[in-house]
Amino acid sequence: MLTALTSKSYRKALFNRLSGFSAAAELPAGGRAEQRLSRAMFMVLGRIAKMDGRVTQQEVDYAGQIMLRMALIAGKRRGAIAAYNEGKHPDADLSESVASAVKVMGRRSALAKLFLQIQCEAAYLKGNLRLKDKMLLRDVAEQFGYSKSEFLAIASATQSEHSQRFDANPRGEFMKPQGRSFLQNAYRVLQLEPGAEDGEIRRAYLRMMSRYHPDKLASKDASEDVLKQAQENAMAIRSAYEALCGFRKLRI
Repeated sequence: MLTALTSKSYRKALFNRLSGFSAAAELPAGGRAEQRLSRAMFMVLGRIAKMDGRVTQQEVDYAGQIMLRMALIAGKRRGAIAAYNEGKHPDADLSESVASAVKVMGRRSALAKLFLQIQCEAAYLKGNLRLKDKMLLRDVAEQFGYSKSEFLAIASATQSEHSQRFDANPRGEFMKPQGRSFLQNAYRVLQLEPGAEDGEIRRAYLRMMSRYHPDKLASKDASEDVLKQAQENAMAIRSAYEALCGFRKLRI
């Protein structure tokens, strides 16, 4: 009974952290539930990243962000990295790993849907959802109890949120699609002019992240609302920086 209660507390806290509802929520020990969920999470992320034959730095950084949200440190982080690398191999059995995670999260649960959204977000890092990605994620969604149409709806909503982040200013307020262009918004988020030099982009990114990073505010006992806003700000800043680096062919 105690194990069941612990697992329930872990799932609730994990959902709050991954969703951004409470980025600084204390995460209790998850035991085997944590191991199963972490293994499935990063095996699938690794497979998606390697699907086109090349893993980008952006994809590695994204996996690192999820590790931070899941509070994976030391040995747990090494285990997540091992799962990520294992997932890259086409012969790795993802279905078995996901099936084990389903037992932890439950079919069609809020955490299961969030798990799927995270994987969809990873797939959109390289642009549109490719056929191989779609087939893989559809299989994962089916294991969680979602129909094909339900999966497509989740993927579409995730794509919309992913696109909106590039149109966000540092305060987290999203601009209308018919407003400034994609790159203009990115410059605006970083408070730069389009003619800014390459070095200025990096300096602006570091300055803005130092100001808005959620972990910095968490150490000051900021409220949940403030932390949630800070996380949205940080995501907008990161997205803008990645957009400009991609456009100018700069190393992130």
